[in-house]
Amino acid sequence: MRTIEKLLNKEMSFVELDNVMVKNGFYSVLDDGVMEDVKSDKKVVYTGVGTGMCEVVVEFEITIDNGEDEDAEAFYLEVTSVEKF
Repeated sequence: MRTIEKLLNKEMSFVELDNVMVKNGFYSVLDDGVMEDVKSDKKVVYTGVGTGMCEVVVEFEITIDNGEDEDAEAFYLEVTSVEKF
């Protein structure tokens, strides 16, 4: 969990965030078709691989949005909150 807590106030791409979460034992959300909801809510909930339960919510501000010709997840963010359930 320490690696996840270090995300607070970091700027990164959404793909980078998702990769960090996967490396820390959570399912990726990139293939779930939820990117529009994630962007409008400015938060994403990660489910633990071992538990199958929602365990972490990461809130963020979008710093650079994706362009029209880019994938929806091609945006940059700054993590504003990391909360474990």
